[in-house]
Amino acid sequence: MARVSFAAVKRVGIALGWLLLFAAIAIGVTIGLSEIVPGWGGPRWWIARTGAWTAIGFGLATLVVGRLLNKYAWEGMGWTRAAGLALARGTAIGAVMAAVAIGLAVLFGARLRFTSEGSIWAGVAVPLILGLGFAALGEELGFRGYPMRRLSDAIGVLPATLLLAALFGLAHVGNPNATVFSTINVALAAIWLTIAFFSSGGMGLAWGAHFGWNAGLAILFDAPVSGYAFAVPVVEYVPGTRAWIDGGAFGPEGGVVTTVALLVGTLYLLTRPSAFSRQPPIESDSVPPSPEGRGGQGVRTA
Repeated sequence: MARVSFAAVKRVGIALGWLLLFAAIAIGVTIGLSEIVPGWGGPRWWIARTGAWTAIGFGLATLVVGRLLNKYAWEGMGWTRAAGLALARGTAIGAVMAAVAIGLAVLFGARLRFTSEGSIWAGVAVPLILGLGFAALGEELGFRGYPMRRLSDAIGVLPATLLLAALFGLAHVGNPNATVFSTINVALAAIWLTIAFFSSGGMGLAWGAHFGWNAGLAILFDAPVSGYAFAVPVVEYVPGTRAWIDGGAFGPEGGVVTTVALLVGTLYLLTRPSAFSRQPPIESDSVPPSPEGRGGQGVRTA
């Protein structure tokens, strides 16, 4: 019978304690802001508002728990000096993958049709673009960033990736028209984004890929994103009769078209030279290595 090391159990328990504190601060700030700040902009800006509160909440938790209390370096939490370039590259990758999913859906029965509402496009698209950007940042801070590095330090990269991917999928179970298939696809998306995070692009690449995917679906094709439809003018996406292929009312993320797109995107990232590049130090240079050996992860594992 295998014996479990007490030191290993202690290390995991300590990591989970920090993650609970991280979640409590992030969720508390997010809810607090949504309650005390007036609903500026009206219904059209609700995605931007909720996305901003989420990004602020998880950003503050990252600062307090990750940087100030755990002494993790910003580079160790994925924020590289080339984050802006990585963000742009990730956005392009995500948008191309969204186009692939839409193209496959159209090939198997979905339709794209043009509307005559181009004059109101900017008024709808601008708040949505900001909202999707904030929402993607908030989710990356909440499921990659500090939590991924802290948990992977405690239990290993692969178990941490699978655990947080499962939680990411379950976090979307309550979305409109969610299915078992959509939950699996969202979990697969988390694995794809984690691979982006552990590349040399770090958080910038993961955030950009997340945003590019969502914006590609919603802004370019007016397809539902994780069950939410936004009625963006000019192009309208109409799913076909086989929801298991194109996702139906949940959007492409509920169908096999997204599974294929995610597998292609994952393979692309895994075959880049940066997929196994050396990670930046987890801790600040001014902090000596901890007894737990947090600085020992020198090589990116994808």
